[in-house]
Parts: sequence; C-alpha cells; structure tokens
Amino acid sequence: MIKRNLITGLTRRQMLQLSTAGAAAVSARLAFPQLAAAENRASMARAPHSAEQKLYADTLKIWCDGLVARQVTGLTDPALRGGLLCPACGLIHGRCGDAVYPLLRVAHSTGDQKYLRAALAVHEWSERTVSRPDGSWANDVSLSTWQGITVFHAIALAEALEHHGAILDAATRKQWTERLARAAKFLNGFISIETGNINYPVTSSLAFVLCGRVLGDAHYIERGRKMAHQAMSYFSPNGFLCGEGHPLAGVSVKGCRPVDLGYNVEESLPSLALYALLTDDKPVLDQTIAALKTHMEFMLPDGAWDNSWGTRNYKWSWWGSRTSDGCHPGFVLLAGHDPKFREAALRNLELMAACTHQGLLYGGQDYFEHGDQACIHHTFTHAKSLATVLDRGSFPAETAARPNLPRDEPYGLKTFPEIGTRLAAVGEWRATVTENDWEYVEHVQAGGAGGGGGHVSGGALSMLYHRALGPVLVASMTEYQMIEISNQQAYRGGPHMEMTPRIECVSGATYTSLNDFKAVVTTAEADGAIVFDARGRLLSTSRQTLAGGDVAYHLVCRISAGGVDLEATVTGAVAAPVRLLVPVVSLAGERVELPNGRTVRIAKPKGTLTVTTDAAEGFEAVPTERTFNLVPGFEAVPLSVMLKADETARMRIEGATKL
Repeated sequence: MIKRNLITGLTRRQMLQLSTAGAAAVSARLAFPQLAAAENRASMARAPHSAEQKLYADTLKIWCDGLVARQVTGLTDPALRGGLLCPACGLIHGRCGDAVYPLLRVAHSTGDQKYLRAALAVHEWSERTVSRPDGSWANDVSLSTWQGITVFHAIALAEALEHHGAILDAATRKQWTERLARAAKFLNGFISIETGNINYPVTSSLAFVLCGRVLGDAHYIERGRKMAHQAMSYFSPNGFLCGEGHPLAGVSVKGCRPVDLGYNVEESLPSLALYALLTDDKPVLDQTIAALKTHMEFMLPDGAWDNSWGTRNYKWSWWGSRTSDGCHPGFVLLAGHDPKFREAALRNLELMAACTHQGLLYGGQDYFEHGDQACIHHTFTHAKSLATVLDRGSFPAETAARPNLPRDEPYGLKTFPEIGTRLAAVGEWRATVTENDWEYVEHVQAGGAGGGGGHVSGGALSMLYHRALGPVLVASMTEYQMIEISNQQAYRGGPHMEMTPRIECVSGATYTSLNDFKAVVTTAEADGAIVFDARGRLLSTSRQTLAGGDVAYHLVCRISAGGVDLEATVTGAVAAPVRLLVPVVSLAGERVELPNGRTVRIAKPKGTLTVTTDAAEGFEAVPTERTFNLVPGFEAVPLSVMLKADETARMRIEGATKL
C-alpha cells in the first residue's frame, strides 16, 4: 500500500524526488501536483525576470527561512507548538499567524514542503491560542486583548487563499475559508470609521473586499467601498492621511493633525491602493496617488522613512514602523502613475535587505552591530508586503538610469503646516525641523505606559542627513517608554540616551528644548542658506518648568552648502548646569579623533564628519563607548558643551567626502 504524507499528499518516492529536484518550478510540480491546473494563474510563481524582482523574491525567502528557523516544533504543548518565538521579546507574538500568507507564497514558488508545514502549523497555533469564538483574533495571548488586528489577519488569510489556495488540500482550504467567513462577520459588526486609529478602518476597506472576493459575497465588497469613501474626509489638503491619534479629526493649538508617516505609508495607503485597483474606484485611486506623492517627500536618499515628527514615532524603525506591513504594495502597484513610486519601494527594500541578518529584519540600522536582537514581528509583518508585490505586481524592463526622488534634489525649503514640520535641502544636506504639537496618547494597548508617544517639538532639528555620509542627527522619543508593551523592545543595558539634538538641564527631572509645544519657530532664506529660529522654554516631558522659574532658550539652526551651524542661548533663572547636547550618529567601529578640545572628527565609510565649537571650555569629555537608542536604532557619539546664561555657544557640522 502506498503511504502518503498527510500534509501534501506526497508518496515517499515523490518526497525523495523533491529533495533532489533542481529547479523551483519542477519542485513545485513534484510537491504540489494540483499546481498543473493553476499554472496559468497570475499568482503562479516563476523565476524572477529582473534584478528587482529577484531582490523581492530573495529577501522574502530569506525572511521566511528566518521564520521557519524560529518556529516551535520540538514541543508537543499545543499552546506553543507552531508559534514563532521572538528572540528579542522572549515570547510568541499573537499576530504571528499573519505569516501564513508569505510562507504559503514561498511554498508555492519553491515547492519546498517545509514552508507549507510552517504555514499550516502557525495557522493552527493562532487558532488554538488567539482565536476567539466571535470570529476575531486577539493581539496577544495575554498582553493585549485588542481585536482590531483581525483586519490584518483576515487580509493575510484571504490573500493566502486567493493566490495559493491551490496547494492546500480540499479539507484545509474549506476550513480556512470558513474561518475567514467568521472573521468577516466579526469585522462587519466591529469596524466603524472610529474604531481604533485611522489605520484600522482604512485597512478594513481592503479586508472587506478581499473577503468578498474569496467568499463570493457582494455585501462585503460594498462594505469595503463605504469604509474607503468615509476615509476620504480624513485627508488634509496637502494629502496627509490624518487620524493616527484621537480624536481622529482633531486639530491642535498650532493647527496640527494626528499624522504618522510610518503607519500611513506601510499600512493605510497600500491598503487603499489595492482596494482602489481591485474595485476600479477612481476617486479613491486619485486620492491615494496624491497622498503617496506627499508622503514620498519624507523618504531619505538611502530609502529610509523620516518619521522623526510622527505621532507614533515610538515605533519608528528607520526603514518604516515596527508592526506595520511595508510601503511596497502601494508604490509598486501604482508605479504606472509615477515612475518615482517604484524607485521609492526599491530603495526601501534595499535598506531592509541591508538591515537583515540571520534571516530576520532588525529594528534599525545599528541594532545588529550593537548586539541587540531582532524582534520577529518586523519580519512576519513586512514579509506580507513582499508577497503582495510578487503576487500582484509587474516588473517591466529596468531602465539604465534610476529616477531621482524628491529629497535627492537641493530644492531649498518645504513647509507642511498640518504636521508643524519643515524640510530643508541645501547642497548635500537634508534636514527636518518640527514644532508638531499633537500629543499622542495610546488608548488601546493594555499594559503599556499609556501616556504620550513622546515625539519631539519645540523647533527641534529632528533629522540631519548628508547625501554621501548618511544620517548625522536623528530624533528619538523625548523619553523612551514602552507605549505598546508587546510591540516595543526593552533596553538590555549599556549606555543609552535620547538622540535628538537639544538644550538640556538636569535638575531632579530633565528639562529640554524638545518639549515646548508653545515654542515660536520662524524660518528665513538668505544667501543660499536656510535659517530656523526657535524660541521657547526648557520643560519636562510633562510640560513643567524648572522649580526655580522659567529658563528660556533660543536655538538657531543655519543650513548652507558648506555646513550646519547650531547656536544656543539660555536666559532666566539658570541654577543648574545647562548643555547643548548633540548625539552624532556613529557606529562603534568608526574612528573618532579629537585633535584639540574644540574639534571632533568622525571617520565615515565615504568621508569625514567634522564637528567644531566656539564654546569657551570646548567640548566636554567625549565618551569612549557609544550610546544607543532603540528608536530609530542608531549608535551615537554624544557631543556636548556647557551653556552660560545669556551667552551664545555654537557648534558647526561639516562633511567631506572621499575623492
């Protein structure tokens, strides 16, 4: 009697054949004979036809290999078996069932049954542990009971069934389809435009349409259309999607709206893009294209997303946001409307590939070198976006020259009032200055800090980037907090500090120039330079003044082709030491030279960064060990000078590239 494998239906002989098959397409036919009838489907994986497509496919496979390597398989306990164990958090994230889609995609494209086994096992783990009788899935086993994430898991399950259901046996396909139907029914009664932050109702538009397609139910497709059109009123005139904070349509004292770049470009806008394409909804399509162009203004030349100002930047990870899905579907699927879209997606993928080690996507550029672990959440969520691009995107012939993106150009100054943020591009320098006064408060995640998200304000220089030397200054949270306890990492020791350049006074609490929402910020352009002028008060994160009375600050940032000048002055009851503190991004392996007390040189891979000061006492002692911040994941050399009341101290930053 011929014995067949219970997962794939393979005979022992076929399994042996599979282990020696060379070509992925041949392997796929051997492992999944039912693919023969589906080969003409657009979702049928084939060998990549371009370097771009190959990078998507290779990165997805690397990530899926990383997921498989960390799947719990040696334990029989059903509460653990099949889950994906996170090396950074020491737990199984409740949303890891989303990995069913990318794992099934790689199983389909390679014919390797290990990915199919992994997909089935992680789905079963999800059903045993975080699935609920009402059709929802919970965010975590115990840390959060939030059910809104059902929208994302429903998308993953629907995409898996639509594109790769052919490799499942009939019983499994039926079981998954029925489970999707229960999730759709739950969402139908759960989601409204006010559910959670704006990313949930916006993304539900796609979830409903996909459920409608898989289940053959027109009601859900119409439900998706209604959600998408309700979301249209949450776009600002400049094209920002607002609502990453409550109230969704609220406006701050300075006229700022709740906007988060990471969630918008990695979750909401890609979902709207695919929704609009699947339903041929031109009004939504046009708005999404306009919004993608606006958000693309914040992509840095290396493919990073400048979310230094966003309401939820506590999850900023340089390449995106910790638990969202990725920008790639939105930009790739709409690339026919603007060639820059495809370039933006590709640069971001190249950055993610550079941040991938040992099969996992690390939470920032310096995490791996610093010795921190990768949270597996980044990998299983962002793998979905690559699977979507490979299943639904097209890859036309590559052109010789790659197009420039907005921040490649030295355009001068751009202002975005609804986020209280200005961008400068002068010579090789790219800068962001923000006075965003929208304070984010987390209302959903149980067990976290529950307070403000801690984005910087007060006229902070939240980003300084040199086109050849890379990131120089980056913002972090004003004070690191676990706003979402299961979605952020904890420090594991070693020196760490807030990364944003600032004026700081420590007197019991810490008072800085980053916390004053009432600061007055002005901008001027003269002689080829852009000057930002900020005046405010040193405040704690709870907006309190120093016990001895107000200490006012005046911070000027002048950006010219030759360099960046910072001038700092404090006035008032200065009873404790006050510093101008500038943490300069630098990996531990980069050589630091101090030729004198007023000059610091940092050797970068493509040149040298030089920082000088005119402070009377020069720089304070420069630490030999790098400091680090988990947001957005950089090591840095902290440079500081003492400030005396009513006296101005200056720092100048210059970059020189190798010839």
